[in-house]
Amino acid sequence: MKLVQKLVLTISAVTLSTAVLAQDAEITYNTHVAQIINENCVTCHREGGIGPMQFENFDQVRPWAPLISLKVASREMPPYAYDHGIGIQDLKGDWRLAQEEIDTIVSWVNSGSPLGPVDIIPPAAALVDLDSWNFEPELGEPDLVVASIPIDIPAGGNDMWHKHYVDTGVTQKRCIKAMQVKPRGDARAVVHHSNPSVDAFNADTGEYERFSQLTEYAMGKWGELMPEGVCREMPADSRIYWDIHMFPGGVGATAQGEAVKDNVVELGIWFHEEEYEVAESPYRQDLRAYQLLDGYENGNLIVPPNGYAMTQGFHSFDHPVRIDSFQPHGHLRMN
Repeated sequence: MKLVQKLVLTISAVTLSTAVLAQDAEITYNTHVAQIINENCVTCHREGGIGPMQFENFDQVRPWAPLISLKVASREMPPYAYDHGIGIQDLKGDWRLAQEEIDTIVSWVNSGSPLGPVDIIPPAAALVDLDSWNFEPELGEPDLVVASIPIDIPAGGNDMWHKHYVDTGVTQKRCIKAMQVKPRGDARAVVHHSNPSVDAFNADTGEYERFSQLTEYAMGKWGELMPEGVCREMPADSRIYWDIHMFPGGVGATAQGEAVKDNVVELGIWFHEEEYEVAESPYRQDLRAYQLLDGYENGNLIVPPNGYAMTQGFHSFDHPVRIDSFQPHGHLRMN
């Protein structure tokens, strides 16, 4: 089956190159390709980014041109694994390349990846500071930032977990407008995911109790904006429970194969106005994890080499609900 897939890809590439052969000489980096790469690739393939190489100019892109063509033609890049034939196709925040953009890149590579007219200088990619908050341009700085306890990550070794509590300092219940989990500095390369939950203090028992999960971060996630009329609640007198998964050695161009000292992950939260809950009568939004365990062996989903495995799960609600979003997550990879 794997061989068949490779043959189909090869035939498709040949067909494409024949169809656009007449246009190949007109497609250059400066006139066509730079804009596509700047708008879709450089957000990760930049200095300090999680991409393993930089694509910020022609000299950086040109050596990787054949691989770029292969990856975009197979839709492995940009990494947005969404079915193109089933389901809703008009998506917000859609990272997928249009077929025309894929054809342009493939045609450019087939024609030798030319630079193009030297008097045409493509606009540089609009990049934000890697240490800034993604929602800062529209929402300003977060109302609350909760940082994890620093931990040193060695240059190599087995996966690590860092679990601990940090007080929020929140003294009254608030509705959350937006959230972002942001590994600080070189932590971007070693933090696979982070699941901050919130515990509320029970005055009757004198103990903290789990209130809800706040959000889930995995490498590359932008953040979460709550829909209008929704309240993701931050309780008063609360604390954050950090559950951080790290892999020594990291990925991408940042700190690859190096120790990361004082690894810190930050949670930024933007709140609605205090009157929001009463004025808007919002839906109460909770975040829950539902395990898909059918097909597991001894608690693990085993995917055979060059094969596949299927799992499914079911959950029944005893009251009406509205599903605002869902996020599947694969966890460990065997080495």
